[in-house]
Amino acid sequence: MNVLKKIKPVLVLSIICTLICALLIVTYNLTYVDTSGVLTDNLKAGCIAADGEGEYALITDKAAAKLDGEEFGSISKIVKNKTKGTFLFETVVDGYAADGIDAVIAIDKNGAVSGISIIALGETPSLGSKINDDAFLQRFYGVKSDISIVKSGPKNENEVQGITGSTLSSKGMAKAVNLAVKAYSVMDKEVQPNE
Repeated sequence: MNVLKKIKPVLVLSIICTLICALLIVTYNLTYVDTSGVLTDNLKAGCIAADGEGEYALITDKAAAKLDGEEFGSISKIVKNKTKGTFLFETVVDGYAADGIDAVIAIDKNGAVSGISIIALGETPSLGSKINDDAFLQRFYGVKSDISIVKSGPKNENEVQGITGSTLSSKGMAKAVNLAVKAYSVMDKEVQPNE
């Protein structure tokens, strides 16, 4: 009888926890909305900031676009601006913070970077967050090939001067741009967006 008094509270608590967990799972499954094939308001705003107004549509079939390789794993979304014929790539890359840079990179019909918008930034305030300054982002406009970050003034066409004290964040932004430029160069431009 003494053992039963000790076990009873544990059993009751276990049953309560199990029921609560089951209710949470049911609630999650009933209310979950899959946004993987949806152009969210946040992404659309990023596309407009990077490429201007237009009719944007998601391309969810990375295999059809020929971007399903591991090297393109940091590209979370591919968007086509059907008005301009440009492609936009949402990339999530490491800067100073792991996955600290979520950016939309617009690539024009000539394969050059035509706009950049930061959707989310987990970099250090007042240091790494400076990569969101328009003057820094414009240094990448027109880029058509791999670029690297340099500490002083660029001496070559494929160099961009980083932000002092934000080397890892600057390199992260360069990685995002390089990834988008490479993706555009190898992708099937005829792939159809979701309708």
